[in-house]
Amino acid sequence: MHTISYNKLWKLLIDKKMNKKDLRLAAGVSTAVIAKLGKGGNVTTDVLLKICTALDCNIADIMEIERDTIYRYDVGENQLAVAEREQQYRRSEKH
Repeated sequence: MHTISYNKLWKLLIDKKMNKKDLRLAAGVSTAVIAKLGKGGNVTTDVLLKICTALDCNIADIMEIERDTIYRYDVGENQLAVAEREQQYRRSEKH
C-alpha cells in the first residue's frame, strides 16, 4: 500500500518563511483543507493546483508517494529477509 506525504510542502513553507495560515490565504483554501494536508489526507487536484500556483512550484515539490510495507507474511526467516530488503529499499530512496 502507498500513502501520500506532504512533508515536502511543509519544508517548502519553511524555506519560503510562510506558515499554514499564509498558505491558506495565498492559495485560497479552507482551514479544513490545511488540516487534511496536515494529516496526510486526500485533497482534490484543484486544491493541489491552487497550492502550486500560490507557491510557484510543481506538484512534486509539495508531495510524494511513500511506500508502506512491501510484503509481509509469516514464514520465519523469509519474513526477516523481506523486512531487511524493505529497509534497504527505503534507505536507497533517501539517497
